[in-house]
This record gives sequence, structure tokens and C-alpha cells, in this order.
Amino acid sequence: MKKVIIVGGGLSGIYLASLLEKGYEVTILEARERIGGRIFSIDSHDLGPSWIWSHQRNILELVDSLDLELFRQYSDGSALYDTQGRVERFNTPASAPSFRMKGSLSKLVNAIKNTLKNTEIFFNQEVVAIEEKENRVYISTKQDNYEVDYLISTLAPRLATQLAFKPKLPEHLLSQMLQTPTWMGNSAKCVIEFKSAFWREHALSGFVFSNLGPLGEIHDASLENKSALFGFISLHANMQKIKEDVTKQLLRVFKIDEDEILNIYIVDWKQEVYSAVKQDSIPLSSHPQYGIDTSAYSDRILFSSTEFSYEEGGYLEGAIVNAKKIASQLL
Repeated sequence: MKKVIIVGGGLSGIYLASLLEKGYEVTILEARERIGGRIFSIDSHDLGPSWIWSHQRNILELVDSLDLELFRQYSDGSALYDTQGRVERFNTPASAPSFRMKGSLSKLVNAIKNTLKNTEIFFNQEVVAIEEKENRVYISTKQDNYEVDYLISTLAPRLATQLAFKPKLPEHLLSQMLQTPTWMGNSAKCVIEFKSAFWREHALSGFVFSNLGPLGEIHDASLENKSALFGFISLHANMQKIKEDVTKQLLRVFKIDEDEILNIYIVDWKQEVYSAVKQDSIPLSSHPQYGIDTSAYSDRILFSSTEFSYEEGGYLEGAIVNAKKIASQLL
């Protein structure tokens, strides 16, 4: 049976393995000590991506096939605008429904992993070099060396350019990969647990837009048995005292007592070396144009992350779409 190595055990990598092991002996090399990549949860709270939209049929079909359960993002009620000297209440226009996964999105990657039968996963294996020679691909990590028929990198484009490729990536492809922002690469996400979902009692959706911060945008993040909000931390926030400043903002905006707050969880994706590079710290003004064609480079060294997808790039759906595309080539 032919062999394929997948670099990265995030959603793209785990899902690719589930598709390819029907015809290949699959190995996943993951630099971290866990699977999931940018999908990461603490106490069932999503600290990475959290939303799936109703039009994203590929991931919805996957969720259904794994007997996982989604629930609708809570958005009933008014929103708040947190600005200098005042907090204003306003109504937001109706938007397309979004959904979250019961038990966090970590359940999704773990459920896919549990279906694997012909895949080996090695952790703490940071890939540093990839070479194609005489219809074989040779991979070097900081600890080991591997030889396979095919290699698929599921790293974000900018991260992938840090590997030593032989032959080298063509200049036009290298340039395009370097110019493609890593989705969530400039984000820091905060989840705050409360004793109760007090905002719902006051006919508030939990959505807050703030030009003061440190949380620039806040949404309801409650679970079946936990009351919570999540927010994106502004780039200008002082991360050295971020929990203190988040607490002050919540007390100011919602007029609550500090003992209402139970826990504050934070992940700064800008500091995650296996998720982002320094250039990703530059703020984005809009959702980037994603999609990169790498077919002219190699038939044996392939690339599959959500940023490479022309369809729904940057979303979980994009990761699934591009994985299906790569798998169809190899199968």
C-alpha cells in the first residue's frame, strides 16, 4: 500500500486522514502534543473557531455523519455599543443563522480521529524540510526522517513557507503564500464564565461592540450548563494585565458585581508558533480573499488548509472542501 504523510493534525489533517486511509497507509506528523490545531477548547469552551453557518453543507454533512449535535448561536435581544462615557443599547439587523457544537468543536476532531483505522499520529514532530526526488518524498523533522509516496502540508500558507522545500517553491507561489493572512493569526480570544446569563434576563443578546476595549467584540458563548460570553481582544490591549482590564470592562458595560465572574480563559493566537507568524499580527480590514493554486509545483507535495480553499476559505467549511479536493486527486 502506498504511503502518505500529512503535516498537521488540525481539522484539515485529521479529516484528510479519514478520507485517504481507504487507499493509503497514513501518517500524521503534529508539532504540538494534541490534535485540533486552531480548534482548541477549555472546559468545553471554544477558544478557537466556534461557528458553523447554515449554508456550509459539507461540514454540516460531516457533523451529521458523526452523530454530533449543533445548537443555534444565541442572538435574541438588543446589543450594546460601548463608547467613551456611555453604553448605548441598539438593535442589530437579522443575519444568517450560525451554530455551535454541543461540547465544543474539539468533539468534532476527536470524533473524526476515533474513526481512523489505518493512520498513525506522531506528536512533537516539527517538520523542518521536505524534498521530492525520484518519485519519492523525504521528510525531516527535528527528531526523525521519513520517506513516502506523497506528502500533504495542512499548515497555513505563511507557516508552510518556513519549511525548507526542495525543489524550492516557485517565486510566484512563494509570494502568494506569504501574502495570504493566516485566519485567526491576528486574534486573541477570551471566554468569560459567569454565575448566570444575566444579560438574557435583561433582553440582551450578549453582543457588544466596543471601541474602548480591551474586548472589541463580545458574543454569547453559553453552553447547556454554563453561562458565558466570549470576546476578541483588541490589538492595542495590554496583555500583561488583560484579565484585570477585561473584568473592568465587563463591570462597566453590564453594571455587575465582580463576584458574578467565575473564570476567564484566554488564548493569544498571535503567540502560537504553530498557528501564526509575526506578519499575522497586522490587523485585517475585511475577510481576506482566500484560495491558492499549487498544482504547478508538484504532484507529490500537496497543500491543504482552509486558506488554500477558493470556497469558504478561512472557515471550517473551507478546510473540509479543500481536503475533499486533495483526497479526490489521490484516490
